[in-house]
Amino acid sequence: MWTRDEFVFRGCVKRWLAAVVAIAAVWAGAWPAASAENALVGTWQLTSFSLTVVDTKETSRPYGENPTGYIQYSPGGHVVMFLASGELKPPASGRYTDAERADVHRAIIGAYAGTYTVDGNTVIYHVLTSWRPEWIGHDQIRYFETNGTDLTIKTTPITFSRTGQTIVATLTLRRVE
Repeated sequence: MWTRDEFVFRGCVKRWLAAVVAIAAVWAGAWPAASAENALVGTWQLTSFSLTVVDTKETSRPYGENPTGYIQYSPGGHVVMFLASGELKPPASGRYTDAERADVHRAIIGAYAGTYTVDGNTVIYHVLTSWRPEWIGHDQIRYFETNGTDLTIKTTPITFSRTGQTIVATLTLRRVE
């Protein structure tokens, strides 16, 4: 049987060892709360979207001032996103015409799902399904920064499907969950 002093001493040692292990895990990047990947976990709502032409540095907002949508990162490494212009038009009659459906498709900023991995400030999407079929089965690389409840994501230089220009897209999002 332990004396009161031995019991207190052993409790202090256990707490001290637990603190050392926690500090070592954080330092090594093994503690989930300290990892960059954990900083992405949650649901993020789009607040702005802009494109910058690489050659001219010209910036535009081709999807308007009020784009909408969410990106959701799961703790298990899955990602789902749907981002669109804030001005999606419903069909004039009960059913979409082909032209109306094409207009809605052009208003989609991004729509894909799959898994993701994080390496420093880079997130790599492993695309399972997408509104752009050529992305299915391929990786999409993005760079990110978090600042409290804000997330900024930038693409690598890519070809903008509407103009053929090489652009960098910048998304800003706010954590909602």
